[in-house]
Amino acid sequence: MQFEDKFSRAASRRADLASLMAAPALAERTLALADGQTRLSLETTVWEGLDEAARREGKHVSELCGELDAGKPSEVELSTAIRTFVLRYYREAEGA
Repeated sequence: MQFEDKFSRAASRRADLASLMAAPALAERTLALADGQTRLSLETTVWEGLDEAARREGKHVSELCGELDAGKPSEVELSTAIRTFVLRYYREAEGA
């Protein structure tokens, strides 16, 4: 029984790694920001993480992205700021 559990966990980790190494699926969304509408293309996992973070913070995704857009340096793309935010958000949640 113990061998089966170890085998099952190892197989599950390999499957998880395989899915991470696959080409990411992209999705486009249009967001209403302070300076008008912006169309962004991000990985579906990033959108999912952003949706969840916005829900946890009690904000709409457009509102959260507007805050990120306003607070980022001008040379940083909004898509980069979003990816960075999502990564940091969940890293901090793990550390808490």
